[in-house]
Amino acid sequence: MARIIVIDDDADIVRLVAIRLARAGHEIDEYYDGTSGLRAIQSTSPDLAVVDWMMPGMDGIAVAQAVRADASLANLPLLLLTARSDPAEHEYARGEGFSAVVTKPFTKAELLSAVSALLPPDAGAPASG
Repeated sequence: MARIIVIDDDADIVRLVAIRLARAGHEIDEYYDGTSGLRAIQSTSPDLAVVDWMMPGMDGIAVAQAVRADASLANLPLLLLTARSDPAEHEYARGEGFSAVVTKPFTKAELLSAVSALLPPDAGAPASG
């Protein structure tokens, strides 16, 4: 089980992603703006953060830049969710610190595949008690 932070200003997207990832066995923390999401990343050191690009205030690019500027978070996988489909914009986002990009709308399989690719192999297994 991985601890995953989901950051998006669209509550419906946050819930959709959270439900899909929770059903896959992950622990999910939900945030609805970049500033509170970044604070959570810095204070909890999750296994992965799923971040929307376009949010009011601190957008996803600013979140990624802040994460990459923090040496203790340098290896944190960041998955960008975006409505932007231009490959040049995806490349820009990767250059700003995102590990992978998923374009909205996305399928359950696309989301789970991207998350699995970014997590260590044992992170997908449910915790045993």
